[in-house]
Amino acid sequence: MSKHKHSANHHIAPAWLVAEDFRNLSSRISLRTNWSVEQMILIQSVTSHAHAGHGMFHGSRYPNTTEDDAARALRLDPTAVKAERQKLIDDIRDYAERAIYGKAGRHLVNAANQPLLGMGLFRHLEFEPEGVLRGLYLGGLRDEPEIRAEAERRYGKRIGWGECYLVDRQIMRELGITGDVLAHESHANNLDEYKKIGLITDKPGPAVSYMYIRHHTGPGASDDSAIVIAGKLYGGVSAAVGTFLADAVDTLEKYAARTADQDAEIAEFIESAWKDIDVSRDDAAKLAFLAAIPEGHENDVPDSSLRNLLEIDRTYDVCAIESHLLYLSNSPYEEIDLDHGEATTKEFYEYIESRLKDAP
Repeated sequence: MSKHKHSANHHIAPAWLVAEDFRNLSSRISLRTNWSVEQMILIQSVTSHAHAGHGMFHGSRYPNTTEDDAARALRLDPTAVKAERQKLIDDIRDYAERAIYGKAGRHLVNAANQPLLGMGLFRHLEFEPEGVLRGLYLGGLRDEPEIRAEAERRYGKRIGWGECYLVDRQIMRELGITGDVLAHESHANNLDEYKKIGLITDKPGPAVSYMYIRHHTGPGASDDSAIVIAGKLYGGVSAAVGTFLADAVDTLEKYAARTADQDAEIAEFIESAWKDIDVSRDDAAKLAFLAAIPEGHENDVPDSSLRNLLEIDRTYDVCAIESHLLYLSNSPYEEIDLDHGEATTKEFYEYIESRLKDAP
């Protein structure tokens, strides 16, 4: 028993090390949002660092570390953190409802007139609500398994996909499976068995976490590409920012008060309630294909996380999402690194132009 307990704890990062990584990260970077939201995002970043052995973990990997562990290490209440992240999602859903019913203005603010995601620029920049709705719709559907599968079938290219499930971490440890294995290996043929033995459950509990399980492996997709291509094809900066908001929901929902595929829920709500919708699931499949990373290019097409999209390049005082919006509005932009140096903005936008030119 003690041996099993030691083995399980070996895969969870020590609280002091989680706190040290958070302090180091928050002292080095600034995000284009307020401190409260930045803190909510960095909790997820620190958890990812623990999984991969990055940052202050210096190569030591703790793949079973959860956001609950990270929140407690920072002396925060996990329930309160999840509620705050859920509020960010709810504000985006509420904006979509107001936009559909003609009650949203041209600024991306919530009912209390505070900017979505705490991003001050959304209080000042103007967007077309219809374009934002298109982006929310396409961005919310493009990662859905049936949309990815349709994109693979239609265009003959492997992409890969997965979904989030409630996972019993105790059973996961007993099986000798780590969160890293669930996230990166193919499990499509094991899902029924996982449900049968209780690894995948529908019952929340103290040992249950909302975790990503990969169904099929593949090069994956680039969120940067999805944002920019949505803007190029479906409504300029407004569609791009809508796709960005959908990606933000997809990130935030992985540790929120509601365990659900909330970006897809918003897309399906738009599909059912917006009478003038002028995009379809065919467009979502097209975007899924165009945003897919071509095989062999996994290391040179950026796929920025929410943190990466908001992280300010201090040389030029600009972040990636701002650069993408500048590019789409035909404004000058600075050449900054994207996704830890996978590409510069100039290289990436040249790739986008080529991708759209050569696409079927």
